[in-house]
Amino acid sequence: MDDDRDLLVWLDDDRHVRARVGGKGAGLGRLAAQGAPVPPAFCLTTDAYRAMASALGLPTTLRGVADAQLSAIQAEIERAPLTASVRAGLHDGFRSLVNSSPEATAAVRSSAPTEDGAAFSHAGQYDTVLGVRDPAALEAAIKRCWASLWTESAVAYRRRGSDGADDAAIAVVIQRLVPCDVSVVIFTADPVSGDGDRLVIDATWGLGEALVSSLVTPDRIAVDSFGRVAVYAVGTKETMVVPDPDGAGGTRRVPVPRRLRSARVLTDEQAAAIAAEARCLAGRLGHPVDLEGGLHEGTFFVFQARPITTAVALAAGPA
Repeated sequence: MDDDRDLLVWLDDDRHVRARVGGKGAGLGRLAAQGAPVPPAFCLTTDAYRAMASALGLPTTLRGVADAQLSAIQAEIERAPLTASVRAGLHDGFRSLVNSSPEATAAVRSSAPTEDGAAFSHAGQYDTVLGVRDPAALEAAIKRCWASLWTESAVAYRRRGSDGADDAAIAVVIQRLVPCDVSVVIFTADPVSGDGDRLVIDATWGLGEALVSSLVTPDRIAVDSFGRVAVYAVGTKETMVVPDPDGAGGTRRVPVPRRLRSARVLTDEQAAAIAAEARCLAGRLGHPVDLEGGLHEGTFFVFQARPITTAVALAAGPA
């Protein structure tokens, strides 16, 4: 690669295209450009993946790749060392990201070009590694995200959709991890009915992995078009995910304190404020969104955004 600037970019505006930074990366850039409360992040682009794949002689498309080959491709990616140019930029970016605090860690998230689109979300198909604390763990997390492009489930998902079959590449987003007290997933339109007047919030204690991995039955809150909490259903929250308390990096699943398991995660005022922020962002982006975010010491952060595929389809009407 002649220009190392092709390998790593900061996601502080919306100039980066999906083909280079993937769906998550492009979404974060758009959110940052809109002034959303997103933690700082940079992206190892698809150019970096392609350089690695070319050096290893890996397939560039799904065509002709048999399922029996997938585990060998993943193993080769995870075994190979990163190139000197990738390592240098990666380590510099990581130091800039976490040096503000000795306890700071990073979230390392796969970001495929076809991910978080209006037709296919690809949600949950590729790997995320939380609580990355040092450069060695960062390199391992990067390779794990690259390798997740070739899992059986991810390949099968891409083959079911028409997109992605002609190009096998993936970016990786490295974002400062916010040690959330509360995590939320917000749908600015009802994800079942598509009703744009009904915003839905799922909320639980700790980091968002408990929500996206369905480890808990979260609180579910419906907020009407006037910003009032119309429904608050308290969930069963017996497990929470927290940064590893031993300081070694990573995360740990721990029991939710008994007094909090059946307690409300959000006050009505917090739910209304989160709903107002989410609706404002959806208006700026021009479509209903599914946001992942959280609260840390009372401050709200947004970690990623994607179109609500069901709402988009309902709004479009029959084909």
